Amino acid sequence: MKISSFFVFIILASSTYRCAEDELTIDCAKATSDMIGTWRGNLNYTNFQANGALHNITLSIISSNGCKFQGISAFEESGTSFVVSGTIDKYGWVEFMETSYEIDGGEYTKCTSESTSSWNNPCNQWPTVRWRPGVKYHEARFRSDPFVLQGEFFSAGGWRSGSVNGNYQIAKD
Repeated sequence: MKISSFFVFIILASSTYRCAEDELTIDCAKATSDMIGTWRGNLNYTNFQANGALHNITLSIISSNGCKFQGISAFEESGTSFVVSGTIDKYGWVEFMETSYEIDGGEYTKCTSESTSSWNNPCNQWPTVRWRPGVKYHEARFRSDPFVLQGEFFSAGGWRSGSVNGNYQIAKD
């Protein structure tokens, strides 16, 4: 009996580690409303193909509904921009994802339409793969004084998930 209760304690403690950092909760609907506006910053890539590469990002949050927000991410280095959907939970953790193209600059889609190779496809290599939807931003805590988000990003889904990852920092204008 003692052993099973010990394991239950371990499981519960490990599943709530984020919440234990700060027991204060926030009004996530107000926080997502505060997200509306323009955020600027950079992505610092840490994967082996792009280690040390930087991209300047502009994240324009256009709308919020409850604890969810939507917007557009754009980059100085690309003609591609993405539709972004995100959430803030009651503990202030922010996650968002580039879900689809807002503007398809063609870096990825033109490559895939021209590529005939399925083995070692150049479209799934850096830097072309960066311009494919599905990058997820996470591990950022919402703060309003000042409005800054620092977190991590990675390629979500089953396609070479290690090919795009790193850290980001953005601040609201």
